[in-house]
Formats: sequence, structure tokens, C-alpha cells
Amino acid sequence: MSIMQRKPINNQILSDEQIKQVNEYALRMMEEIGCRVQSEEALDILSRAGCDVTNPDKIKIPRKLVLEALEAAPSQIEVFSLDGELAMELKEGSSNYGTGSDCPTTIDLDTGERRDSSKDDVARLARFSDALPNIDFVMSFGIASDGPKGGNFVHQYDGMLKNTKKPIIVTGHGRNDMNTMIEMAAAAVGGVNKLKSKPPLILYTEPLSPLFHTEMGVDKGLVCCDYDVPFIYIGSPMLGASAPVTLEGILVQTVAESLAGLVIFQKKKEGAKFIFGGDATVMDMRTNIFRYGAPELNVINQGLADMAHYYKLPFFCIAGASDSKVLDAQAGFESAMSIYMATKNGCNIIHDCGYLEYGSTSSFESILFADEIISSVEYLLRPLDFNDRTVAFDVVQRVMDGSNFLMEDHTVEHFRKSLWFPRFISNERYTTWEDEGKKDLAVKLNEEAKKIFKNHQPVGLPENIISEIDRIVAGHHPDVE
Repeated sequence: MSIMQRKPINNQILSDEQIKQVNEYALRMMEEIGCRVQSEEALDILSRAGCDVTNPDKIKIPRKLVLEALEAAPSQIEVFSLDGELAMELKEGSSNYGTGSDCPTTIDLDTGERRDSSKDDVARLARFSDALPNIDFVMSFGIASDGPKGGNFVHQYDGMLKNTKKPIIVTGHGRNDMNTMIEMAAAAVGGVNKLKSKPPLILYTEPLSPLFHTEMGVDKGLVCCDYDVPFIYIGSPMLGASAPVTLEGILVQTVAESLAGLVIFQKKKEGAKFIFGGDATVMDMRTNIFRYGAPELNVINQGLADMAHYYKLPFFCIAGASDSKVLDAQAGFESAMSIYMATKNGCNIIHDCGYLEYGSTSSFESILFADEIISSVEYLLRPLDFNDRTVAFDVVQRVMDGSNFLMEDHTVEHFRKSLWFPRFISNERYTTWEDEGKKDLAVKLNEEAKKIFKNHQPVGLPENIISEIDRIVAGHHPDVE
């Protein structure tokens, strides 16, 4: 795992006064405008909490309930690998990185062709991500388009579960999907009690913007409450399309959408493992594209990070993604900028690393490049530690007396942990690069990805557990037909 042991970095974009303004506007939005709630169980929960649910299209949530929910929600959450080892700590000062989900297309590692993704692609990309040192969790990075109708999410989890021990973030169509995936996870770790105490999965779910808490979106989270499974519940509005076109407006709406969910889930079960955040960005007015590489996304992320720190809630955000169709200079710029900003913001779960084509396409090379970027960003943001060994007064004295830094034991002992060594970025002399075939970064990443995929064998599940998971998947009843 690459949990960053560093002091929290203040990258605050909102003033303290503006944070209070966002909070006040969000509370007013819930109290005065209200929201639509489709889930029958959620309506019952809100009714018992004191809300008037006579009109499900205008449920108004008093600020008192929001404050109670914030008080009940955990400020940090632990997530585990399949073998029960602590893999991610969602707390102040900790950033964790992983892929995104549900790309309809992928770039074939061998042919370089862009094509529809399949369950096998999901499995292969999970196996590949399992080998990468700076990828802490896995999402599907593809769609099991060849799976049975309505069963794609369960089959995507099946492909991931058998190919990585890292934590997995899942999504689904509804209650049936979530119950099936929890049953699969419990089989993999040795039972429901172990699942509850050391959860190896997180649910991603969301309302429909603006301010519509659907049965599909809410009920999956309610299932997670029953099993102590962590879950993300965040809005994904688009500037000018499903939210106001102003940055201020979309920020307030995104906060209100997430906090309304917080109330529902904390009233369902106090201490439910709720993760705050947003997937908010701009709809390109020329193309109608949900832009992942947009600077607006990074600004909104910063504002949401400020609110997450204010509320003391674990925070989930987008980074490491690009609108470019291929792994080029644009992809490098957009991915690096957003990963750096998200880490500096203190985002706990940074997802979508490696996305191409505004979240439509995955590739081995793009996630490998993201892994390299993460390594560099972690180096940039690690804390300095001034002491006698790091300052090395005695070494400087000896060099002044006639020694040489290259000959000093101190240099040998410290250079590997003091310097950053890229794995794929070129920093050799021109003649060396020329002798090695003048390979650009895309070629090097493709070659290295093939080697890693060929040589890495994830720790497999025992055959009896695989058989049990197969049985569970075969018996799944999809939420949608």
C-alpha cells in the first residue's frame, strides 16, 4: 500500500468564511428546496427521523438532522486486502490511488486497437493493477459487455476478485447486485463476520443530479449499512447541464446531494461507513462531453476537499484521467496535474487514474503511466526531516578537508531513499537513448506493460472458494432485465 505518512497539507482554496457560506447554502438547499427520494426504505427512515414525506418529490431535511448525521459519521475508515492486511486508511493525511470503472472500450495491449471491453479485459486489468506498487485499489476499468444481461457488475466483480488481493471498489444496479457481491466477498475472506470486521470492498453509488435520490442509488448503500461495508455516496453533476453553470452553484449542489445521503444512511445505522465527495465537472458546451481533464474539475475538487476537511469526513475524488483519446502529451499533462492537485488537497480515495477519452477508454499503458506519476507526486509531497544524519555536517567537514561526496559512506547509505528514480521516464543521455532504439514513452510503457502482465501471477483464491464464488454468480438474480 502507498499510504502517505505525512502531515496534512493545507491546499485550501476556500477561505474559512467561504467554507461556512457553502455549508449554509447547502443546508438551505436541503431545508428550502428539498430533494426527491424514490427509495421506500429511505422514505421510511426519513419519516421516522421527523421529515414530512407526504410528497416524495419535495422532501425537506432540517439542518438538525444533518448536524446529527455529521456527528455520527466516522472520520476515518479502514479497508483491507483479501488476506486481511490493512490496505487503506481513509483519514486525514492519507491518499490512496486506483483505477476507474465501467469503460465501454479498451486499448488492446497487443494490437493497440481500441475495441469494446469484456469480462476478460476486466480480469486482465485487475491482474495487471495487482502488480503496480502505487495502485492501492482496483475498479473494473471496463465493462463485462459479454456477460448476461443485467449481470455485468457482478461479473466485473467476479473478474476482479479472482485476480487481485487489493481492495476493490464496486458498483451495481441495485439491492440484488450488492447482496450478491457481499456474499462473494464473504466467501473470499472466510465469512460474513470477517467481512464486517475487515471489509475488502467499497461500494460506489450516487444520486441523480439534481437532488434526486433514486431507489437504485440509495438501496445499495442501505445494504452496505447492514454489513458494515464502506460506501461512497456522491453527486456527479455537470456544470450547466445538471447543476448551475457557476462553480459556486455546482459546489453547493454537490455538497447538498452528498449530505442528504449522509442523513439517510446515518439514520439507518449510526456510524455507517460513509465516504463524502463528488464527481463534479463541466459539460463541454460544444460536444456534450463530461470532461475529466477540465481545469474546472480540479477547482471543484479543491472546494469539495475543503468541505470534507471541515466536516471531518473521508473524501473521494477524480484524478489521473484525461480527455485525450490516446496516451500523449495531453494525457500526461492532464493526468499529472490532477493527481498532484488531488494529493495536495488531501483526497483519501483518488480514482479514475488511467482513464482516457473522458472516462470511456482504459489501457494498460495509461495506468502504468499513472503509477509512475503517483510515485513522483508522493516524492514531491513527502516531508523533510532535518537531523544530524540528513544535514550531514560531518560529511561536509570531511569533504572540505579533502574527501569526496561520491566516496562517502553517507552517500551510499542515503542516495536510494533520498533521490527519485523513474522507471519509465527517460533521463539517459541522447546517445544511450539512440543506442536503445529511440523509444518514446508510449513504446516503453507498452513494452513494460507486456513484461509485467506476463510475469505477474496474483495470489489466487483456493479452488473451493472459487467454486463457491462461481455458484454465487451463477445463482445471481439481476436487478434489471
